[in-house]
This record gives sequence, C-alpha cells and structure tokens, in this order.
Amino acid sequence: ASLAVMVLIIPALQGCGQGGPKLVKVSGQVLIDGKPLAAGVPGFIQVIPEGTRPATGTIDPQTGKFTLTTFEKEDGCPVGTHKVVVTVRAMVGTESVSLIPEKYSDPQTSGLTVTIDKPTDSLTIELTGPLANIPPGQITPESNDPNIF
Repeated sequence: ASLAVMVLIIPALQGCGQGGPKLVKVSGQVLIDGKPLAAGVPGFIQVIPEGTRPATGTIDPQTGKFTLTTFEKEDGCPVGTHKVVVTVRAMVGTESVSLIPEKYSDPQTSGLTVTIDKPTDSLTIELTGPLANIPPGQITPESNDPNIF
C-alpha cells in the first residue's frame, strides 16, 4: 500500500515551486466611499494576472479586510500590475442582489488595478458607492454561502 501511495504522491509533487509565478503575501481592506466595506455578508475579491490563475480573497463582512490566495491558503498574489474585481452579493428572497455597483464585478468595467511588487498587509481597494441598504432581516441566511453565486 505504501508503494502505491508513493507512486501517487511523487507526480503530485513534481513541478511544485518550479516555473510558477512569483507570489508575495498580500492582505488589505476594501473601502467604499472612504469607509470599510461592512456589507453584513462576505464579499469576494479577485486580482487577475495575465497568464496564471487569479488571486482571490474573502472580504470580511464587518471590516472589509481580506487576504489573497493563489494556489494555497493565504499564499499571496503574483507580482505585477493586475486588474481587480470585487463582488458582494446577498440573497433577498429568491433573488441574488449586488450590494455594491455592478461595474466592480467585471474586470472590463471595474476600473480597478493594483501593482503588487512586494509583500504588504495594507493594500487598499477604493470603491465608490452606494452600498445597498438592505435590512438584515430581508437577507436570507444562504447569503453567507459562497457557492450560491
């Protein structure tokens, strides 16, 4: 059995750490109209480099803070200048509603770019509102499930 496990593990390890993009640890905060994005439901941020997979992060529903992941949890973001998208959606009844302007959910319309050249814990993403004002009682609990979108 251990030989079979070794045969499966060795190919999985080949190429690890070789030839991939240089990653640096990145965390920060999303602001809307100069204040922390406190939407009451988790949001999602994607930093989209060309030629490799996006770095993603979950935006804290109270503080707007996030940490980026590319391949492994919180491993960071590729170095370079990249487009950014931010999505914050909630279920209101049976409808998925954006809590921030829709333009931020598309890399072609977001107008957001970042330059990542070194590790940082203070990357700030600035959005212009409005932030939708939906009473918490109208947001269905499934809004905390990232798989609904």
